[in-house]
Amino acid sequence: MISFLKKDLLVFWRDRKEVLISILAPILILIVLNVAFSGISIDDTDELDVRAGLVLEDDEAAAFKQFEETLLEMNLAEMEINAMMDQAKTLSPSGVMVSFFEDPELSSWVHTIEMSEEEAKKQVENGELEAIIKIPAGFTHDMLSQVMLGQPADTAIRFQIAEHSFETDILASVIDHYIETLNFQLALDAVTEDEGTELVLPQGGRDVISENIVEIELAQYYTIAMSSLFALFIAATVAVKTATEKRERVFNRILLTNSSPFLYLMGKVISTFFLAWIQLMLVFIATDLMLGIFPEKLSEFWLGIIVIVTFFSLTIAGLSAIFTSLTLRMSNINTANGLFTMVVMVLAALGGNFFSLEQFPNWVQELSQWTPTGVAIDLFTEFLQNGNAISFAVPLVKQFVFFCGFFALGILLFPERGRS
Repeated sequence: MISFLKKDLLVFWRDRKEVLISILAPILILIVLNVAFSGISIDDTDELDVRAGLVLEDDEAAAFKQFEETLLEMNLAEMEINAMMDQAKTLSPSGVMVSFFEDPELSSWVHTIEMSEEEAKKQVENGELEAIIKIPAGFTHDMLSQVMLGQPADTAIRFQIAEHSFETDILASVIDHYIETLNFQLALDAVTEDEGTELVLPQGGRDVISENIVEIELAQYYTIAMSSLFALFIAATVAVKTATEKRERVFNRILLTNSSPFLYLMGKVISTFFLAWIQLMLVFIATDLMLGIFPEKLSEFWLGIIVIVTFFSLTIAGLSAIFTSLTLRMSNINTANGLFTMVVMVLAALGGNFFSLEQFPNWVQELSQWTPTGVAIDLFTEFLQNGNAISFAVPLVKQFVFFCGFFALGILLFPERGRS
C-alpha cells in the first residue's frame, strides 16, 4: 500500500499547475473577499436603524372599564370581580407593548415616535418612516378577555411597511416573537393560583447566551467556506488522475502483478487525505499570516483547527473512494468529471459554501447538518465564536460516519477483475 500511496502523491506533485491551482486559487479568492468584506460580521446588527411610527389608539382606562362590565354581566361574586380586575391591571397588555418599544436595547436600533395614523402614513410616503406599528382600539380588552376568560380575540397589533427590507423583516420577526411569548406569559399568569407569582415579561433586544461569544466576520466565514470547497475538489482531482491511469493501462498492469485492488483504492483514499489536509492547513495558515483572518488566537485554537481539518479531510478521502470507483466503471471521462463537479457543487450549496444559510427555511438548515461541508463549516464557525466551550463529539462522529459510509460505498462500486 505504501507504493500505491507514493505513486499517487508523486503523480499529483508532478502536475505543478494542479498543485498551484489547489493552493493558490483559494488564497487569491480569499484575498479578494477579505478586501470586500473586511470588518463586516454575519450578525452585525449595530448598523440597523429602523424608524417607525407608533400609533396608539387603545384607551387602557376605557378598556379596563369595559372589561369590568363584561365581568359584571357574568354574574360573578364581587370579591372575584375585584380580584380579576386587580390582575387585569397588573397584566396591562397595552402598557407592556409600549414599554417593549422603550426597551434600551430595542430602542437603540428601532426608533419609535408616537403619532396619529394619518401623520404616520404621510411620513411613510415621504420616506421619513420605514414602518407603522399600530395598537388598535380594543387591544387591551380583547387580550384580557382571551387570556382570562378564554374568549376569542379579534383585535391584533398591526405592522405596516412601505416595502420589504432587511431591517423591517427583522423588526417584524422581533415583534411576532415578542407577542407569542407575551401571550404565553399572560396565559400562564392568568391560570396561576399562587398569589406570590409575578408576571415574567419577555425582554426586548438580543439575549446574550455566552459572554465569551464573538461575532464572526464574513471574511472569516468565507475563509472557512472557500477552503472547504476547494478541498472537496481534491477528491474529484484524484479521480481524474485515475482516469489517466486507466487510459494508459496502468491500472491493468497493477492487476496483472496480482496486487490487491483494495490496496489500490486505499492508496487513493490515503493520498487524498494527505492532500486535503495539507491544502486546508496551508490555506488557513497563509491567509492568517497575510490577512490576519484569525487574530490573537492561541495554540489551543490551532489545535482545534487541526482536529477539525483532520476529520474533514477523512470525509473527503472517503468521497474520493466513490469517485475513483465510478471513474473506473465509466467509459467517458468527461461525463465522469461533470458528474463529480455536480456532486461537489450540490454538497457545497447545501453546506453553505457559497452563502450563509441562516436566512433559509429551517428544513434547509437541518439538511445542511447532514452534509460534510455543512457539518465542517458549522463546527468551524462555532469553534471560532465560542473557542473551547463547545463539544466536538457529535460533529466529529458525523464526519467519521460520512467517511465510513463513503468508503464502504466506494468498495461496493469498485469494479471486479475483468470489468475495468
